[in-house]
Amino acid sequence: MKLKVPAIVVYSIVLLLSQIGLVAIAHAQSYGASLGTDGLANTRLGPSGCMVSYRFLAKHSGVLQVIRIYLIPDHIGYAAGTGGTINVTLHTDDGTSSHHPASTVLGTHVISNILSLPSPSRYFYLVKFSSPVTVTAGHLYHLVFKNVDNNPTVNYLSVDDLYHAVPTSPNQPTISDTNLAVLLSGEGGTWKERPGYTPIYELDFTNGTSEGIGYMEGWVGAPRIISGVSAVRETFTVASDVKVSTAAIRVSRIRGTDPLVVRLENANGTLVHQGTIPAADIPVNNATSPAWTKLAYGTSYTLLAGQTYHLVFEASSTSLYETFPIRKGYAYGFKATTYFPYGHAEFNQNGTWVGWTQWGVTNRTDGDLQFYFNTP
Repeated sequence: MKLKVPAIVVYSIVLLLSQIGLVAIAHAQSYGASLGTDGLANTRLGPSGCMVSYRFLAKHSGVLQVIRIYLIPDHIGYAAGTGGTINVTLHTDDGTSSHHPASTVLGTHVISNILSLPSPSRYFYLVKFSSPVTVTAGHLYHLVFKNVDNNPTVNYLSVDDLYHAVPTSPNQPTISDTNLAVLLSGEGGTWKERPGYTPIYELDFTNGTSEGIGYMEGWVGAPRIISGVSAVRETFTVASDVKVSTAAIRVSRIRGTDPLVVRLENANGTLVHQGTIPAADIPVNNATSPAWTKLAYGTSYTLLAGQTYHLVFEASSTSLYETFPIRKGYAYGFKATTYFPYGHAEFNQNGTWVGWTQWGVTNRTDGDLQFYFNTP
């Protein structure tokens, strides 16, 4: 006999999990950053009639207040002229196996005169529809951008997304490409998924809930080595009890055949679990094209609310690995539900653990390793 769980109970569970980070950024059964990216890339709206769709699976039901997106309207290559006039429309999904935007439009917004906006409003733009729009949890939607300027080859804008130099399938390790993708179309052409691109967006609801992808770039230009005394870790404090059974990291093996050592430890350094990932499981590549790799614990560990833990990655001095963090967008308005809010990436510098160095700033705490735990 199957037990039927009322929909309101399921919805309440989803809300609870979102508060403790398990589905905070649309990831099923994972805890952590759960995203991989090498940097930021743009797609122009206008030249060649190019249109873009952000396809996403809604995790909450309710009326949308605004949608936050990432634009760079005043840099050569990203935009030109006035920035154009961009029609932004929210569509339902067509329900086919291709999952393209349907003709049904739920809401419209026009981006114009964007260069008149101050910073950071011009970059982290808020789309507000002309009339209220309601979305339903578990349904696919498309946020479509089209340049309707009279001269789109001169006046155009770009949307900016997370970018993989070497696309993987699926694009993100814990999210299906159906549920999260960037689609591209020429004027009147067929929509196609753009491999390696992940939309940066945030849905804000009138009831105060939010969801989306609030990581804004990968620090591929600032890798740190894992070799000998040099190590990296994610340090984090658990908000609510969570069980973990597998640890994953996106890492590059530069040389050597020694395994990658993975330690889960308490804040005082006492060991929870230690294991190794064979070097053969991590292809030799360069620092700009890391790969996801996993260590299965063989059992589950419960991380306790209020406790701080470290997920540490080490290797023998005769082998060399590298990795780098991804940057959380909280300084630009992205909410904690769109990234992993409970920790940050560190590296071992002369025997001391410090936050990352990037863009001339030392000891940064706004980056996470590209990591996650599976939660049974």
